[in-house]
Formats: sequence, structure tokens, C-alpha cells
Amino acid sequence: MSDTPPAWPPFYFSGGWFRMGSDEPQFRLKGKFEFEFLNSDEGDDPALAAAHYAQDFPQRIVHEAKWLATGGWEIVPGETSSKGTVHSAAFTARRAGTEVAGRIVFSPDASHWMKVEVFLGAFRVFVAYMDRVWEEFELWPSGATEKTVDPPGHISKRYAWLNLSAAAWPQLALFAEEGRFAIEVPDA
Repeated sequence: MSDTPPAWPPFYFSGGWFRMGSDEPQFRLKGKFEFEFLNSDEGDDPALAAAHYAQDFPQRIVHEAKWLATGGWEIVPGETSSKGTVHSAAFTARRAGTEVAGRIVFSPDASHWMKVEVFLGAFRVFVAYMDRVWEEFELWPSGATEKTVDPPGHISKRYAWLNLSAAAWPQLALFAEEGRFAIEVPDA
């Protein structure tokens, strides 16, 4: 499994109100209850955004009591840990008497993509690179060379679900349904 970020630079949507690392508003008032965004095509500084999301994601994962995955898997989050700029969340996945311990590791890559890795025991079984082009997060496999309109992986803007293409990550094919592998918060 290689560690090669996608061939294009990441983009991190700023949300329009303020940019990371700045106290300057990115909007102006037009009337009593109206406003407009300024420079909305400019995103957040990729170095700051990648580091922020790497630190933020483990907290979002463990905030939920459980997650449900394709194939009847129940995923229960564990503890978070951090070492420098590398942040992780432990988890236990259960299905039909099978239990697997693992961890998800988030780190800002030197390319300013956020790197996402999944380990089962000591074995790395998944790697993706993530950015936030709009409200949803987009995930791309290592070594992606062509940006498509529909990325092979998505995470919702409220962090409530994840959807991955088994074509982009063949190791998911065994668990996928109709070519997709999904994880979601129940009743979200």
C-alpha cells in the first residue's frame, strides 16, 4: 500500500465566515439582515486546515456511542491519542461473534492533504487522502492521478456517514454492497 498523495493540491472550503488563522471576517453586511461572502473561491490555508482536521476527526468519532457499517458490523469507538501532529481513535468492530480491534490515524501530510489510515492490530489495511472541497469531505486513494467530479469517498459535513468505493479501495470489496462500503451513525 503506497503513501502517495493525489496529483493535484488539496482544497479546504472555509465556510465563508472566517478563515483559519485569521480574525478578519470573510463577509460584509449589505443591509440589516443581508450579507455576502468575500473571496469565497479562496479556501483555508491547506497547512492549517490539514492539521486542524487531523486533530478534530478523532474527537468526532469517539463522540458517538456506536457506528454501523456495511455487512452488519457494529463499530464502537474507544480512546483517542495524540503524538505530535498524529491523532488517532481506537475502535472495536463486532459482527456475529467476531471482534476486531483497530485504530484510525489522522495526520497532516507534507503535501497538505490530510492522510487517513486504518489499522487492524498492527496491520495497515487502508490509506486515503482527504480534503474538503465544499461542505462534504472528499477521500481519494493513494496515488490518485485524475480528479473526477464524483470522488470515490465522501464524509458528510456533519461527520454522520462515510461512503467509499470498493473500486478505489479493492480491499473493501469483500465487505461492500453494490460496490460501496458505508459507515454511519444510527438514526443520524
